[in-house]
Amino acid sequence: MPAFVGPIKLNNMGSSAIFKVGDSFSLSPKAKSKASIGSGGANTGDFIETQNLFNITNFQDIDMIDQQENLNF
Repeated sequence: MPAFVGPIKLNNMGSSAIFKVGDSFSLSPKAKSKASIGSGGANTGDFIETQNLFNITNFQDIDMIDQQENLNF
């Protein structure tokens, strides 16, 4: 189904980012990374207030292989 998109303001875009407007068949990453960040650690904004009494970040990656990026053009 076609989409009507209004004005877009794009301030910054990374080299491996995907910018999608409208319909698309396939979106595949050009780069990958993993991060283990605790509660409230990746918040962005002007007025952020986090209240964490106790926090433990458990990072379990049970799959052996993630999506490959060598065939993504």
